[in-house]
Amino acid sequence: MNVFDLSPAQIRNRVIFRSRRAALAAGVGPQPPTRPHGHAEAAPAGATWVPVVPCVSVAPGDVVQLAESDYRYADGPLLLRIVRVRPELSEWYDGEWVWLEGVEIGPDQDAAFRPVLARVAALQPEG
Repeated sequence: MNVFDLSPAQIRNRVIFRSRRAALAAGVGPQPPTRPHGHAEAAPAGATWVPVVPCVSVAPGDVVQLAESDYRYADGPLLLRIVRVRPELSEWYDGEWVWLEGVEIGPDQDAAFRPVLARVAALQPEG
């Protein structure tokens, strides 16, 4: 078997495997966690970054109104009935953003399931 018989994924996996094997042979152990991309400040030497689980005041079944600036990848205001709050996916956003799964409520459209990355400060259940 030569390199021309392998798919690109197989080649990539072999390169990764060989680099990991070489790192283990060189004595390089696991590296401490780093901050996610987009954070300008770096952790001090010897310190590790601890994820923050967001604290939200909404629960499944609540309806929230989000302005365009209160959720990512926005295309106008959003009315969302929450089906699920995902803190395990949200812990890397410094407690400022949370992943929600819900049903988009609109006057002239069918209810559509939608995952949303929303600003925690904007989450207030509709009365």
